[in-house]
Amino acid sequence: MPMLSLKEAYDNAKSLYDKGYYRAAVNAAKVLYKQKPHHPPVVALYVGSLLRVQRFKEGILIAKRSLRHITFKEHRIAIINQLSEGLTQAGQLDDAIEMIRLEFEKQPNHPSLIAAYTHLLVMNNQRDVAVEFIDSLREQGIEGLVIAAVFGRAVLRTDRRDEAIEWITRLLEENEDADPNQKQQALNSLGHLLDRAKRYDEAMVAFKESNKQIDPGFIKRRHQVVVDSIHQNWTLEQMQSVQRPDPQGIRPIFIVGMPRSGTTLTEQIIDAHPKGFGAGELGFMSELFISIAHNELNPYETHPRDYTTEQIAEVARAYREETAAMVADESVEVIVDKAPMNFHYLGLIALAFPDAKIIHCQRDPRDNCLSCFFQLLNPGHGYSFDLAASGIYYRQYRQIMEHYTPLIAQEPFNMTIFENDYEGMVADQEKRTREILDFIGLEFDPACLEFHSTGRIANTLSNEQVRQPIYKSSTKRYERYSKHLVPLVDALGDVLDDE
Repeated sequence: MPMLSLKEAYDNAKSLYDKGYYRAAVNAAKVLYKQKPHHPPVVALYVGSLLRVQRFKEGILIAKRSLRHITFKEHRIAIINQLSEGLTQAGQLDDAIEMIRLEFEKQPNHPSLIAAYTHLLVMNNQRDVAVEFIDSLREQGIEGLVIAAVFGRAVLRTDRRDEAIEWITRLLEENEDADPNQKQQALNSLGHLLDRAKRYDEAMVAFKESNKQIDPGFIKRRHQVVVDSIHQNWTLEQMQSVQRPDPQGIRPIFIVGMPRSGTTLTEQIIDAHPKGFGAGELGFMSELFISIAHNELNPYETHPRDYTTEQIAEVARAYREETAAMVADESVEVIVDKAPMNFHYLGLIALAFPDAKIIHCQRDPRDNCLSCFFQLLNPGHGYSFDLAASGIYYRQYRQIMEHYTPLIAQEPFNMTIFENDYEGMVADQEKRTREILDFIGLEFDPACLEFHSTGRIANTLSNEQVRQPIYKSSTKRYERYSKHLVPLVDALGDVLDDE
């Protein structure tokens, strides 16, 4: 077999990464890294792959080592961005902030460094420091859409909100041909500022303009194929014939649902328990599901009975080994995977993990879809950039949940899914917390009611919310925007009959 060129090998590793095959990408990038340990694209790919499989310590070490040899400014920033992400995910946010501050001294006024530094300060709840820093830049005549966007997030709940609205609006008018990503961030920040100012019509205009800046390419038909394949192939008859492996090690807890449905909040509550560990949004189930399918273009069409006993056992072994490696505390009894989209793989979860517990987070469909529309989700959530598409996707998600919920509750699985509605959690946090802990087999601990005081950083868009006590202002938010939601309501259709 002919040897691949460096470019071919890199393209192969990058393709694995882009498809979400992160464990395979790690192996491919490691080979490249051994050949070219100081080549910035190789280092960035290897570090990025390591971070995706939660190997933070290794990724941080490699990124730091590479910076000793990389002098070209843009290459340094690419690695620093990866290192910053690794430090943040590893809970070393202060170190990430200091690292970027020191680099900023070497590359003063670099836009990417300014954006990264101020963003991390806001994430670390140091809004006053971020605002003071941005004010100093403005005094020097330094400004830009990304800087203004961060400023807007930092002053969202202050008396400088109107100032931020005026600043961002002016910059948008003066920079009509700006980079779409920068305009997207600025418009999104403007939307949140206007929302906070109760200028709801103007806020909706800003959010719509923000979401128009990219074309994520959501295709209704493609996801309907997924729904249909699950209904046709993942049946009780098919699944009953599969031999399941014996449970071993820490009990896995899967929190599923739509993004922005309370999944991060639920994970943080369990993580606050002395015997619980929140692992964040893991991509393992998706990767493992695809790895044993016969057709990676539609892995859902593989019948469960077509899997071998060894394949199911390997899925369980690989997942448990990867997640157990994240836990340093021997007293931990449950580990939480809060990747919302794991609802696609509930059939495989039922086969591979007989001891698993599944928590399904729900929220009023209008509030849920509107929250997705208002956030800068990654392009993989293509539906979220359009209200009608959000409604369509929500219906398809509900079809999958309605298929799996009664199915895996039957023999031999007997896996009851805990339905955790966001509104119920907000109405009585202690009651719901006790119910969740009882469901996953943990005794009540008062620390779970003080989840916002742990100092833990949630590496999601919910970071700010979960660092505060539960609040009720995000319920029935859709009522403020009702006249703009006709496309969403029409797309949701009979889903709203149950509300």
